[in-house]
Amino acid sequence: MAPRSYSMAQRSEQVAQTRRRIVDNAAELFAERGARATTMTEVARRADVSPATVTNHFATQDELIEAVVGWLMAEIRIPDPSIFAGARSVAARIRALTTAMFEFYERTRRWYHLLGDEIGELPALAAAEARFQRSMQDLYAQALAGKDDRDLALAASALIHPGTYAALTEVGHSREEAAALVTESLTHWARRSRR
Repeated sequence: MAPRSYSMAQRSEQVAQTRRRIVDNAAELFAERGARATTMTEVARRADVSPATVTNHFATQDELIEAVVGWLMAEIRIPDPSIFAGARSVAARIRALTTAMFEFYERTRRWYHLLGDEIGELPALAAAEARFQRSMQDLYAQALAGKDDRDLALAASALIHPGTYAALTEVGHSREEAAALVTESLTHWARRSRR
């Protein structure tokens, strides 16, 4: 009987599948209890692998957290400049930004509450938050391009905000209604600042 041929491609795929399973299960545990409260041993148990397998893929908990953050960033679909496709006016860009951000807040509400307190304490989360904030500054600047109005920029930051979104939905507005109210306010402000 001839020996079975060993396929490097098969082995590589198995390694990738194990890594994905570890990250997926770590993400589930983070969602249940937060990153700090999740141990590598619990991740191994949940992923049905040995603790040594987890540490072979992720030497430290920080490396595992970084991998989960990478997974999370892909999962939550952060708004990017493509939201402005076809939006030529400031009003249209404000509408696109507000709608996209409120949808984003809805998608990330659970993660925001779970990991929000840990952002300043865990380097991987702090780095991801810094990248996110820079991308948001760029997005807001693109939305208001052509308007050199600091007060409008500050109002946009305040009104297109998770706290504003939460307040509007808590009093009974749908996501669409909340976006329309904020868009109308900011568009009015933008028109007024032209005068």
